[in-house]
Amino acid sequence: MSEHSTPAVAVVGAYGAVGEAAVRAIAARMPDAVVRLGGRDRGRAETLLAKSGLRGEASEVDLYDGRSLAAFCRGARTVLNCAGPSYQVLDRVAWAAAAAGADYVDPGGDEPLLEALTRPGTFTGTAVITAGMQPGLTGLLPRHLCSTLSHPRRLTAYIGTMDRLTPAGAADYLLSMGGAYGEARGAIRGGIRVERELEPRTGVELAYARGRVDVYPYLSFESARLPEITGLTEIDWYNVFEGGAHMMNCLSRLQGAMRGESALAEAAGELTRAAALDLFGRDPFQLMLFEVSGTDDDGRPATRSLVLRAGDTYALTGLAAALAVLAVLDGGTEPGVHFGSDVLDAGTVLAALRAEPAVELLELLDRPILADRAMEEGEL
Repeated sequence: MSEHSTPAVAVVGAYGAVGEAAVRAIAARMPDAVVRLGGRDRGRAETLLAKSGLRGEASEVDLYDGRSLAAFCRGARTVLNCAGPSYQVLDRVAWAAAAAGADYVDPGGDEPLLEALTRPGTFTGTAVITAGMQPGLTGLLPRHLCSTLSHPRRLTAYIGTMDRLTPAGAADYLLSMGGAYGEARGAIRGGIRVERELEPRTGVELAYARGRVDVYPYLSFESARLPEITGLTEIDWYNVFEGGAHMMNCLSRLQGAMRGESALAEAAGELTRAAALDLFGRDPFQLMLFEVSGTDDDGRPATRSLVLRAGDTYALTGLAAALAVLAVLDGGTEPGVHFGSDVLDAGTVLAALRAEPAVELLELLDRPILADRAMEEGEL
């Protein structure tokens, strides 16, 4: 068997925006890795392989052809799935990887993929899901911040993303807001989930944002896990819309209105157009603001904050996925299904983010950053 037939990593959807970023991050950290890069267009995979400087092979793979997918996964140590939309792909690549004896990494997935992998029986391999930017970094970074306090109590988070949006990405975004991945307007109070606790707000003055923003409260499955992991008793979590209200208004209007594939496709098209209107004439951005309050080792009240601002969603997602792949290849991840924030090392991730060209600002501060935030013009 040649070295090309036994890759360390087989990447599905390799030449997409996330896949290419992940391949680039793997090449930078593991230049001797042997890879298999795949997608529907073998020529594009070959081009990426040549550009990456890695050894390996390019292959055509069809996710919806069981034999094609099985052949692609065969012999690989780890399969990285960067194909989408994730609501359609769901668990098919994960099970193909397991059948081939390979470990599995997915930057998406969340609770629906977790349920799909655990409901039929025991997943015998090692799988790391939600190993992307959001979910992924949005779970890891507040956990790291909580670890700097002896008793963290309250978390306030503002997460903003404005980037190009494909119909498939829009469909995933809509489904993530529809109950399968979390709860709109939910919050954590007394360590438990509370429905309809928070309201959308417009015209909010927010630290590190470029002008007034609109914010939409959303308690994701990822953020709802934080109390049991960190001891937090209160969480307010908002999605931030900067530079235009088209996406926020669209989400408010479409919430709960999607029934069936045709309705979802129509809604995804509408959200894609809304995102394009918000992005018109502006640069893409990602903004993460986390503020955790509690007590320090001496029992005194303390607050820790983290701010991350970047310019490429796909670069951050690909980087996180690549770091998860490397963590699995290192052999320290136990068999079973894990979340990215449980596997990724915060110190390694922070160092990688500081070195990532797409990251414009990354600061960890021993003070509040949101104390003067909530100047608002109104609620939706």
